[in-house]
Amino acid sequence: MESYDKLLNDGIKAAEVGSYAEALIVLNQAAEQIPSPIAKSYTAYCQANSDGRLSEAAIVCQESIAKERHNSVHYLILGRIFLLAGNRTKAIRTFRTGLKIDTNPLIIKELRQLGLRKEPIIEALDRGHPLNQFLGKTFAKMGLK
Repeated sequence: MESYDKLLNDGIKAAEVGSYAEALIVLNQAAEQIPSPIAKSYTAYCQANSDGRLSEAAIVCQESIAKERHNSVHYLILGRIFLLAGNRTKAIRTFRTGLKIDTNPLIIKELRQLGLRKEPIIEALDRGHPLNQFLGKTFAKMGLK
């Protein structure tokens, strides 16, 4: 019997390259050993992609977030499920929440693919406001934003 960590990693790799059927098999084997929130989130994501169970998948991810609020992977998966459901606004909000927890490169990749710009420095002001533009350029040069 393969170790839980190997099964989980293999399942995640398969899901990340789009082999959802393979990922489901491996992730279910991992979940039989240890029913972790990560395995549940990725399993839900794979089911959403293969079976179209978007509502169920979102609920599973939200439950995983409730158990592991400080794990950005759950926000990544939930954001992807929102994108599958066509809810770009919720997906972006979810990705950004995940980024506040951890600078997850997969979340950054998702946001870049969506073609999003960073939030303005002063959210109360318009993006084009001279103060936001100045601070944005200054922070970028300093590597802060």
